[in-house]
Amino acid sequence: MDLKSILPKKNEEEEHLWSLVIEPEWVSAGIWKFTNKKVQIVSVSPPSHWSSDEELVTACDTSCSAVVTSISEEIDPPAKTVFGVMSSWVDGGEIKAEYLSKIKKVCTELSLSPVGFVVISEALSNYYKLEEGGNVNAVFLGVSKDSLEISIFKLGKLAGVSQVGRSVSIVDDVTEGLSRFYTGEAYPSRIILYNSKEGELEDVRQELVKADWESSEKVKFLHTPKIEIVQPDNKIFAVSLAGGSELGEVDGILALETPSSEKILDVKEDLAGGLPFSEETVLPDEPNLQEPVEEIAPEDFGFTVDTDAVSDNAPPVSNLPNVEAVEPIAEKTADMEGDSLNNNVRHEKKNLFSIFGKFKKVRSSQAKTPNMPVKFRIGSIKPTIFGIVFFLILVIGFFAFWWFVPSAEVTIYVSPQRIDDKTELTVDTLSEDSDLENMRISGQTIEDRVSGEKSIPSTGTKVIGDKATGEITVYRSGSEISLDKGALVKGPQGLNFTLDEDITIASGSVLTRGITKARVTASEIGAQYNLASGTTFTISNYSSADMEGTNESAFSGGSSREVSAVSDNDQKNLLKELQNELEEKLKESILGKASSDLFVIDDSINFTVIDKEYDKKVGDEASSLKLDLEIEASGIVVERETIEDIGLKYLSQRVPEGYTLKNDQIQADFTYKSEDDNLYVLDLFIGADLLPKIDIDEVKKNITGKFPDVAEEYLDNNVPGFSRVVIVFKGFRFPGKLGTLPRISSNIEISVGSEK
Repeated sequence: MDLKSILPKKNEEEEHLWSLVIEPEWVSAGIWKFTNKKVQIVSVSPPSHWSSDEELVTACDTSCSAVVTSISEEIDPPAKTVFGVMSSWVDGGEIKAEYLSKIKKVCTELSLSPVGFVVISEALSNYYKLEEGGNVNAVFLGVSKDSLEISIFKLGKLAGVSQVGRSVSIVDDVTEGLSRFYTGEAYPSRIILYNSKEGELEDVRQELVKADWESSEKVKFLHTPKIEIVQPDNKIFAVSLAGGSELGEVDGILALETPSSEKILDVKEDLAGGLPFSEETVLPDEPNLQEPVEEIAPEDFGFTVDTDAVSDNAPPVSNLPNVEAVEPIAEKTADMEGDSLNNNVRHEKKNLFSIFGKFKKVRSSQAKTPNMPVKFRIGSIKPTIFGIVFFLILVIGFFAFWWFVPSAEVTIYVSPQRIDDKTELTVDTLSEDSDLENMRISGQTIEDRVSGEKSIPSTGTKVIGDKATGEITVYRSGSEISLDKGALVKGPQGLNFTLDEDITIASGSVLTRGITKARVTASEIGAQYNLASGTTFTISNYSSADMEGTNESAFSGGSSREVSAVSDNDQKNLLKELQNELEEKLKESILGKASSDLFVIDDSINFTVIDKEYDKKVGDEASSLKLDLEIEASGIVVERETIEDIGLKYLSQRVPEGYTLKNDQIQADFTYKSEDDNLYVLDLFIGADLLPKIDIDEVKKNITGKFPDVAEEYLDNNVPGFSRVVIVFKGFRFPGKLGTLPRISSNIEISVGSEK
């Protein structure tokens, strides 16, 4: 659908449109019309702040309401809307899905009819072209709290766009963004700043003016760049100019209209400071517009009208690398004839209004009938008596509903003021009375016990096996001798054996020795004791000349292996782990036993092991170790009311004016110092987060029937420590100027919360 079709014929009443500029955190709105090749600005709103989707709708509502209240009653508020958005909202010539949903919600909530969008920096570039009479060479810098949007224009053509996250240095951020486009050519020596916070922009401007650009290695300018600031209203002018260029040839833009004259916007440059300013010249007869070098056509905004997108012969920008050119945006015109919307695309145009098709899906019912703007006044008619009565009933019913039905919840968040104190306290568990003058209070003892079991893998090791055995022949030179069982038999390499039984060795000589057989067993386990036959042994402390032995057969049976076993550390670690678990469980049990009107003194809780039993001893072969443990605990509790009385006594004198101290605000903590029989000496730490005194009835009286932003301003000025307010409308909220807080104070619920 050609946008020209939405305009009235020459003989029809001129139609007005919205321009809605959405920037990070700010929204501004304006109403304009297209007449005699000129875009006539009717009214512009101040910017409104937003941070969430819900606040975006509210901010748009506030901005539109501000515009509507300032226009003539002869003008009906329009519905058709042109949106100005940041380039980060656009991808491939279309609004990104996550941002398109935001715009859909705004249109649905505020009954707006979207007819297209334009990127703010591109609109500003062409606005400057019209005002200055030539193509723009400049760097447009969109400034927000978290990021910068850098757009470079050469000879009026967009060379590239870059998003840069904010750091502590705005100069470093701009340098980083510009360096992404560097090709060896100098950048335009003009930087134009825009957002909706003029104070912040002036700070940014001062930092950029002070920067030493000539010595910068990353970016090069032909000369020190001029730093300029876009006036907030000029963004509305630029977006409106973009919308008007789609409707026909534009050769001028008229500033805010008045009944007696037209104000012609003439943007000039302050040669001394390099800042642009707006000058309004009132002419009684006809506007003295500055004529540009050439008329602004839709093609200047990055789109063509009534031509095939494929035939666009505009040369691509290639002098800056690694930057995707911002493609012109295609418009999909849907066939709207018949009972349903035909989604087949008939043809494409490269123009600013690429989101028409998607917006029509949001409000498809509007495709079936002509778009009728919301009417706020009743035209002159000649109804019948019945019609008049019926109409009056509707008006009265609507008014009664608007006056009595709406309700809202208002939560006021305030920043609390913290006060703390410390004192020494003695708790007597045998006394039933407290003496606050001497800081001696009564207390009680709470006891409990708990048992549990736990198993862990063993980490120790041990060697087990069998001892080698065999038989030796003992030779004796000398008198008969007897050897007891267990007598030492020494083998080679320190391998010792013992006799398995008592033996008697017959006497013998050097030539004829006494001979006796004996069984022996290795003194330790291990295969190293399996000695080969023919090994020589010495017996006890006798020399080999007096007595020795040999084995005729090899020893056997000796073996060894390493197995898991319980170590001393296993038992200690298991006891520590299980005891910690049971103590934590006991502490929770004691805290649970204490009623809500008692304070449990954590440091006074003592734990005692009643019984412990391991299933294995240290050194036992085992892969795991199990422990059964039972412990008991006792702790001291005091009455909460007593502690609160102490808190009031010590803290009440430190409460600043305008704040209140209540019992339920007092917090207490204890540190154990000493114990003597039934007397426990403790350090008591008391504190409170104080909330300001707020007269709820007075607040209701002053915010009833007010707009949310007016109510917030009242709270900010009259509530000590005010941080923020959350207003939730129950059920239904009227749009626009009717969307005030309920006009019946009883329909407003107010609560006060602490801002943590």
